[in-house]
Amino acid sequence: MQSNPRLGDHIRNALVRPFHKGLPTIEARKYISFYEEDESWNDTLLKFAKIDFNRVQLIHRQELSILSRWWNDLNFAEEFPYARDRIVEVYVWANGIHFEPQYAFSRMMVMKYIKIISLVVRNGLATCTYGVIMAASFLGMDEVAGGEEYEWLKSNPKIIKAGKMIGRLRNDVVGHEDEQKRGDCASGVECYMKQNDVSEKKAIEEIQKMDVNVWKDINEDCMRPTNAPMLLLQHFVNLVRVTDVVYANGEAYTIPLGLKDYVALLYIEQVPLYE
Repeated sequence: MQSNPRLGDHIRNALVRPFHKGLPTIEARKYISFYEEDESWNDTLLKFAKIDFNRVQLIHRQELSILSRWWNDLNFAEEFPYARDRIVEVYVWANGIHFEPQYAFSRMMVMKYIKIISLVVRNGLATCTYGVIMAASFLGMDEVAGGEEYEWLKSNPKIIKAGKMIGRLRNDVVGHEDEQKRGDCASGVECYMKQNDVSEKKAIEEIQKMDVNVWKDINEDCMRPTNAPMLLLQHFVNLVRVTDVVYANGEAYTIPLGLKDYVALLYIEQVPLYE
């Protein structure tokens, strides 16, 4: 509260969403607004940043249009009434992994994989699907993703295990109450409560501690040599970041209102240019 308004915005944003856990596209969009208020901003740099963001946004809109037509043509919403009609929300996940224009094919394949997986009965939804999502994200990345990289993914290295655990734990924490009302199997929260004879609040606190420790495993694997190119590791970190963002305000896939502002920021609202 004692900082100047510009610095105060930076601090508030960092407290809500640490930069390392934020999606690059969202953080970039926020920073454009922060930078615009900086007294030392460079007019040419700012203008190019705005034009570039708007240009990439148009590409993403086009992809969303193609994917929406694909989903509607399949008529899955009618054929499978339990299917969640969440094309834009799933695209946020795919876009979060890699947003760069050259990975359009990979983004669209990831989005299709996630939607198809969500149709496979209740067991598939209860199981973390990070492995298959990452495998799908390799498509269209011929310069770095070949047989060795798929073997690396198949070996389930520590960074992949860590990401799966975050996905599982975050989903369990925010969705376990609704799942129990539906009669689903016990989540990690219920299991922890029973095994350790603790309250729901205590179980969630301990699971959140696990989440923090698992992030350390991810950071460690990114800082030492591995059999996978850094670009693929970065894309996996982005997948985990999406999870962190999506589950920050509840289960945004089932109840997508938590993603509404991000969707508008990334795909609807253009960055205003100077007159």
